[in-house]
Amino acid sequence: MRCLVLLALSFGTLVGSENVVGSSFQAVEEWLERHANAPVDGIVGGTYNREKLAEFSKYIPPGFINVFDFNELEIKLVATRTYRKHSSFDKATKKFEGQAQLQKDGQLINYTAGQPFSRAQIGEAQPDAAGTMVAWNNVHRWQHYGYRVENALAYIRPTERDSSRNLLKGMDGGGDVFRYVTMFYQRVYLSGLAGEADNNYRLDADGSDKYLYKEYMEMYSPFDMAGMKFVLERPVDQKQGDQINSYLPTERRVRRLSAKERADSYIGTNWTFDDFEGWSGMVIDNVWKLIGEKVVPHVLNSEHDSPRFHGPMSTIPKDRWQLRSCYVVEAIPKWEGHPYSRRIIFVDQENFSIPMTLAFNRDGVLWKVFVTTYQKDSDGPEPTVAQSLPRWRGSVAFNLIDGSANVSPAMGPTDFPEVKASTVRKLFSVSNLTGGR
Repeated sequence: MRCLVLLALSFGTLVGSENVVGSSFQAVEEWLERHANAPVDGIVGGTYNREKLAEFSKYIPPGFINVFDFNELEIKLVATRTYRKHSSFDKATKKFEGQAQLQKDGQLINYTAGQPFSRAQIGEAQPDAAGTMVAWNNVHRWQHYGYRVENALAYIRPTERDSSRNLLKGMDGGGDVFRYVTMFYQRVYLSGLAGEADNNYRLDADGSDKYLYKEYMEMYSPFDMAGMKFVLERPVDQKQGDQINSYLPTERRVRRLSAKERADSYIGTNWTFDDFEGWSGMVIDNVWKLIGEKVVPHVLNSEHDSPRFHGPMSTIPKDRWQLRSCYVVEAIPKWEGHPYSRRIIFVDQENFSIPMTLAFNRDGVLWKVFVTTYQKDSDGPEPTVAQSLPRWRGSVAFNLIDGSANVSPAMGPTDFPEVKASTVRKLFSVSNLTGGR
């Protein structure tokens, strides 16, 4: 872990309160109330530039809207579409409808497969239970067996106006990528599998009765990080906590990360282990509340095979956007030492992915914004598995306090492969962390 701590210190992603500037939580609350009815205000499809940015202020929160204020801004707004899930997921949802329940601590019980809670259940519940239901629907959204992808992590700092240095492919604006990491990522679900009805909705592999999924990450470059690996195991019973094992080549040993280290900077970026794809899915670590519904812009069906970004730091997706109806939930960490005082998470009401997350520091100031982009094939009356899955194509972490950012673009296809028990044993064996894949 010493290597990670040194990276975090050298990249300076944590800023003291004396340097804090930005939008307050109260300002975001007021924005949500003031524009609760958007888009019932007449916004239409088309290309939006800087001159039309004011119209988008109804959909992008204060503090974050400033990041879009540049001359070359191009937001291609297309019609909002409905995307069907695979029939196996719909069947499982219908079969187990009404069975999932919440315990007092937020833990999910009596869940087997499919979407745990319906829109009607969320609408009838009290705000705390409703927010927790939305969180669990995000955890158990349609993901098939999980996905794998090779991607980069770019560390970006601002440059002088209209200048750029060391940008990655697809970064068409300004900014200086002063360091970047290339890596492999794969997540495999072991239980809650809608496509495994004949096997009790589990993968035929050891641990499928205990774990929801496992994740594997391996760094390819730069040279001082090549060979760094992580294996994360997410239990079905979240009270047991994640097990995260890391292998650091510099120390030549496998080390288990503590629960509190989950909130540390992830290899010096603005993400933590709890921020991937907007939020990591540890429900019982937070106090939840549904605070409303809101339409926000989201790149759910990218038009590019390779992600493209523009803007002063090459962080704004240059792509086609949709206005997506979202639940707005507040998540307050139960651990008082957490660097975030709260998150405001926008969760898509149709597929329960997360277009945008706002993270506030301990002074109640908007500190970070996380945005995720996806790509999805057009589907017909009965979509195949591949057509029904939104594929992750990129994530952006904005630090609104110190002005830094991180972009993580996919460097190749995002696959949802069929998984065998032998793959699980080999890929996620802690004893194999010291070797290759």
